[in-house]
Amino acid sequence: MSSLHLDMKDIQHAVMNLDNSVVDLETLQALYENRAQSDELEKIEKHGRSSKDKENAKSLDKPEQFLYELSQIPNFSERAFCILFQATFSESICSIHRKLELLQKLCETLQNGPGVMRVLGLVLAFGNYMNGGNKTRGQADGFGLDILPKLKDVKSSDNSRSLLSYIVSYYLRNFDEDAGKEQCVFPLPEPQDLFQASQMKFEDFQKDLRKLKKDLKACEVEAGKVYQVSSEEHMQPFKGNMEQFIIQAKIDQEAEENSLTETHK
Repeated sequence: MSSLHLDMKDIQHAVMNLDNSVVDLETLQALYENRAQSDELEKIEKHGRSSKDKENAKSLDKPEQFLYELSQIPNFSERAFCILFQATFSESICSIHRKLELLQKLCETLQNGPGVMRVLGLVLAFGNYMNGGNKTRGQADGFGLDILPKLKDVKSSDNSRSLLSYIVSYYLRNFDEDAGKEQCVFPLPEPQDLFQASQMKFEDFQKDLRKLKKDLKACEVEAGKVYQVSSEEHMQPFKGNMEQFIIQAKIDQEAEENSLTETHK
């Protein structure tokens, strides 16, 4: 409480007007997590009532006084929950969107990218050429992906280069008109993108989207409580902002669920 250097009116203004210029979201999160629970508030209020008419009654200590004042902000708990969820929802849904977009793009490239087809075609052609004397292995229509990491281990007779480096130089010589120029494009997906995608699990996406949906429902319930009991002067801008946010959040949530289904296919 002492470290915040804030007046209660600043906190009230921030919560009632959805203004985080003075009270930032990190501070609001701390206030929300440290708010008085119902049993604590009951004790504070009971003390207040019992000492009201007594002379020399002990006043509340700073922490209790702070918790009591915080509880006097209309619907502090519900409003803070909604404001904090709104702030994190956008970041969470964008993170899911970026990952799914990367995954979709990679799938599309691996299935239909002309560079991928050419490189894999070269691997097949050279493999068949090297196995030319073998009727069963020298006329293959395809190969298992597990041979790709082994290309670097197949060496030339003088051991000076690998099959991998030969495929790369052959591709650059015969297929890439921009080889050596600035506009030269890597024909395969970026290794960093592939690495990121290899770490992704569909169960994690499903779990994250389920949690977002559950929290969004909770936000709608908490916002509903504020609408029910708020006076006219305390209704806006909270109601307008939250209604708009919840409508858009539901659309975004559904869009990512559909995107997950498509990416899974």
